[in-house]
Amino acid sequence: MQRSLQARLSVALTLAILLVAVGAGAFGFISAYRDSIRLQDDLLLQVGALIVRLGGSLPDDGAVGSYPGADHESRISVQWLPQPGQAGTTGAALPLPEGLHDGFQTVFMFHENFRVYVQPLPSGRRIALAQETDVRDRIAVRAAWRALIPVLILVPVLLLALQRIMGRLFAPLASLRGEIDRRRDDQLAPLPTTGLPTEISPFVDAINRLLARVQGAMTAQRRFVADAAHELRTPLAALSLQAERLHQSELSDTARERLQRLEQGLARARTLVTQLLALARVQAQDQAGEAPRQRLVLREAVRPVLEDLLPLAQQKNIDLGVDGSLDAEVDTNAMELGLLLGNLVNNAIRYTPPGGCISLTLAAPAQTPPGHVRLEIADNGPGIPASERERVFQPFLRLDPAAAPGSGLGLAIVQSVAARLDIVVRLAASDEQSQAGLRVILDIPAPATATVRPGQQFIAPG
Repeated sequence: MQRSLQARLSVALTLAILLVAVGAGAFGFISAYRDSIRLQDDLLLQVGALIVRLGGSLPDDGAVGSYPGADHESRISVQWLPQPGQAGTTGAALPLPEGLHDGFQTVFMFHENFRVYVQPLPSGRRIALAQETDVRDRIAVRAAWRALIPVLILVPVLLLALQRIMGRLFAPLASLRGEIDRRRDDQLAPLPTTGLPTEISPFVDAINRLLARVQGAMTAQRRFVADAAHELRTPLAALSLQAERLHQSELSDTARERLQRLEQGLARARTLVTQLLALARVQAQDQAGEAPRQRLVLREAVRPVLEDLLPLAQQKNIDLGVDGSLDAEVDTNAMELGLLLGNLVNNAIRYTPPGGCISLTLAAPAQTPPGHVRLEIADNGPGIPASERERVFQPFLRLDPAAAPGSGLGLAIVQSVAARLDIVVRLAASDEQSQAGLRVILDIPAPATATVRPGQQFIAPG
C-alpha cells in the first residue's frame, strides 16, 4: 500500500518527536527524581549543621520534627548516638544500630528503610538525623511528575502544530493537483509554477515540457485529419457527380442495385468528411480561446436545427417537435449551440424507428441547477445502456454499427462543443422504469438576469 509523501513525512516526524519526547521525558523524570533526593539529603545536612551552630543543645531523648502542614510520616527524627562502650539512649525515637559511620547511610528498621545522616559535634558526641525513605520517594516522584507536565502538554501541541505546518507546506501541491484534476482532456496549457517549492518546480517544468510536446503532436494530428478531410471532399464530390450521371445511362437491374449501394457509401463518406471537418473546426476554435457568447432566446437556436432536419424526420414518419415553450434566455454561442443540437437531433432521428417520436422540452425551474437552463431531448429509440453512457462520447465509437448508419463522431462533437460552451451533458433513459429510449439533458448557462420572453411556440409537424 503506497501512501502519500505528506503522510509518510508526517508519520516519520511524528515518530521522531515521540521518540525524542519519550527520551527527554525519561531523562527529565530521572533527573528530577535524583535532584529531589539530593535536596532532601541537603535538608538533613542543613539541620545537622544548624544543631552544630546552636552548640549541640538537644534533649537526652532526642527530638522529632516535621514540616509545617505535613503529615506525621514526613517527620525528621534527631537523636543522640551512644558513645563507644555506652548503652543506648533511653527513650530514643528510633533503635539505631551501633557502628554507624559519619555521613549518609540507609538503615532498615520497623520493616522499612530510613535515610540516616550522622553529624559529629565539637564535643565529640554524635547525633543522627533520620527520615523514612518512602516519604522521600513519594516527594521525589511528585517532583519528577511535575517536571514531566511541560513535556506532556507541549508534545500534543507540537504534533498539532506539525500537522498544520505540513498542511501549509503541501498546500501548493494540493492546489496543483486540483488544477490538473479540473482540466479537460484537451486542455494542455502549461501548469502554473508560482508559489511552488523549489524542489517541485523542476518536476512541474518537466510536465509542462511534456504537455507542450503532447499539444504539438495533437495539433499535428488534428491538422492532418482536417487536411485529409478537406482533400477528400473534392474526389467524393466528383464520384457523386459520376454516380448521378450513371443514372442517365441504361443499366441492368443488378447494375442499378450496385449503383444504389455505391451512392449510399458515398453519402456515408460525405457525412464522415463533414463531421471530421466540424470536429477539427471545434478543436481548433477551442485552442484559439473561449467562444464569443451572446444573450439569446433558446427558441432562436432550436428553430433552424428543426427546420433543417425536419425533412429527414418526415422520411421516417417521425414526430419531431417541441413540447412546451423554449422562451428561456441562455448565454451561449448561437452557431456552436446549433452545431451541438444538430448532432443530437440527427442522432435521435437516425436511431429512432419509423413512426417514433422525438421531443425537445424545457425543464421546470425547480429541476434546473441555479444559473442554467435545462433542455431535454428525448426519443423512443433503443437507448444506450447505463454502463456505456460514458464511453459513447469517444470518437468513432459505435455500440451497434448495424443499428443505423453513422461515423461515431456525433457525440464526440457534442462533447467538444459542450466543454467549450460550459454546457453540462448527461444521458439518461426516456423511460426510467423500462430503461428504454434516450434522454439527453443539457444544462446551458443562463444570463445573470435571465427572463422568459413571451413568444410563439414552435412545433415542427411530424
